[in-house]
Amino acid sequence: MNTNNTDTVTLFVKLFVKSESNAKARQALLADVHGAWSEEGNYKMELYDAAEKPNVLYLFERWKNQAALENHFKQPYTVGAFDLQKADLVKPIEMNYLTDLWPLVNETLKKEEHRALTTLIVPFEVKPGNGPQIIELFEKFVPLVRQEQGNVEFSFHSVKGSDNLFVLYERWENQQNLEAHNKLETTGELVDSVGKLINGTVLGSVLFVTDISK
Repeated sequence: MNTNNTDTVTLFVKLFVKSESNAKARQALLADVHGAWSEEGNYKMELYDAAEKPNVLYLFERWKNQAALENHFKQPYTVGAFDLQKADLVKPIEMNYLTDLWPLVNETLKKEEHRALTTLIVPFEVKPGNGPQIIELFEKFVPLVRQEQGNVEFSFHSVKGSDNLFVLYERWENQQNLEAHNKLETTGELVDSVGKLINGTVLGSVLFVTDISK
């Protein structure tokens, strides 16, 4: 079943796990992910880790609508994941609700068959007042990348409730396709321009994540 992209709820979730609870947290989150896959209203749910942040786990999710997400929150496997906050996390779960600034035109979203792909997630925090400039940069860049060989998805999101937070989510068929993308002149120009607008550096913002959803 399909729906308009405007109905879809997209989430980027961070969990800061106590080192001694890492295995427990992974088990609880995998149960949540696999349970979500069985729900009609779930389009995508992936669990990631990143070597440079060994005790942080990430979820990227898309839901048919808010009602589907609320139903997910009631499931026992989801309650189990939220229960990690009682004793196994350093701080409460960070849930970022996202708006895809340029969803694919004339296409509808639907449930995806899970595939482990080469994935980057890049949370940006721009300096105050620079939101419009970074949006302008990516408005030109996103359609170019979507035409590149091996690109599966390239989505740029604003974080709801903030003028300064954005999340880039990109997926590639393999590492070679990503490396070819990174060598392009247009990519280098974008990185240079974005670096002037954000807090920190572009490279420091990139999460080189590994899909551990299976």
